[in-house]
Amino acid sequence: MLIVQGVALAMAMVTADAPAGAASSKDERVAAAYQQFEKQRHVEAALEFEGLWRDFKEPRFLFNAAVTRYTARHYAHAVAYLNEYLALAEVKGADRDEAKAQLEVARREVTSVQVRVQAEGVSAEPTVTARWVSEFASDIRPELPVPLAPSGTAQGGVIQLDPGTWVLRAQAPGAEPAEVQVKVAAGAAVTAELALKPVPQETGPKGQTAPPPGMNEKGRRVGGLAMIGQGAAVTAIGIVVTAVAQAKDFGPALKAGPDKCGDWAALTACSVDLREGAQLRGAGTGLLGAGIGLAATGPIWFVRNDRSRRVAWIVQASVGGAALIGGIVGVALSSSGFNEANTSPEATWQSLSEGVKGPATIYAVTSAITGLGVGLAAGAGLGLGVTRGKKSQYAKALRLGGGPGRAAFGLTLSGRF
Repeated sequence: MLIVQGVALAMAMVTADAPAGAASSKDERVAAAYQQFEKQRHVEAALEFEGLWRDFKEPRFLFNAAVTRYTARHYAHAVAYLNEYLALAEVKGADRDEAKAQLEVARREVTSVQVRVQAEGVSAEPTVTARWVSEFASDIRPELPVPLAPSGTAQGGVIQLDPGTWVLRAQAPGAEPAEVQVKVAAGAAVTAELALKPVPQETGPKGQTAPPPGMNEKGRRVGGLAMIGQGAAVTAIGIVVTAVAQAKDFGPALKAGPDKCGDWAALTACSVDLREGAQLRGAGTGLLGAGIGLAATGPIWFVRNDRSRRVAWIVQASVGGAALIGGIVGVALSSSGFNEANTSPEATWQSLSEGVKGPATIYAVTSAITGLGVGLAAGAGLGLGVTRGKKSQYAKALRLGGGPGRAAFGLTLSGRF
């Protein structure tokens, strides 16, 4: 009798103050919940009323959620909602009396479960929830909070649950969650013990310490200065080699003139001088580019954030790879043009000297681009490897060399990858 009267009252509360005219979104949701209840879809009705209580905080919705949970035989939820309803200051008079009567009936169907939570070493207050373990997908029940209070060296509380299987889960900031499954039987006392432990500082394999959060500032400063210094040294060598090659080899060979390179034997010797001069100049510009690339990776060492350093080095390695590929293609094309002009059987000094100028210039520029790619890739790879505590696979015996020889013109990149 109490339950029938409670349901009737709840539905009256739903429809009592519905305004005339077009229904609002809330009114539509209330009507939908009432229709679900009339169709005896009690779980669906309960979910609707729970959503209305959550969104609008009107006591009637909480009461209706309790009633529909009861009719769905979800007694633990009915008890929890009615306790929450009675704690509201605005619930008075007949509404309070009716809720007390409903609560008295609902309590006959649940069993009290004593919950104790040990949280040694955990400073934050723990929270515990109870989750129903259902055999059916349609049996949807929200988790219920377990009220806790200090109890000696632990936290303790009591919650009324339906007979069946429940999972109690305790958690707190800075602690590993703990769960325990309990079987609740009608009239049988149940106690659930949970223990929270602080999250361990070391999460790596046993016997190994966790990796340091990042390279210290002194190590980064030393690494950055070393890369900048090495890059500057290689750049200086490249400038010297390029200048010497231009001033003493390629430049004079290009200015030899028809008087010195008139007959075939002399023209052949002049051709060799041009190739060797271009070879040395290409090696110099390659070293120049490599030094600039290495030096460009040095400032990244001074970035404090580990992730930002890694991202910057990855970008530099990608740019270096693209420059390396583009430079090699340019070297190959310029080599072909240079060799074609330099080995023609119909060549004269005028055609030879004019024909090799453009390819030789492109060769020097693309050699520099290739060197830049090598420097960026090697420097960034070394930075990534050192910060990870490993030897970088990008910086293993890289060597830049080659160039025009007696019968060919090219640039070689060697190393172990």
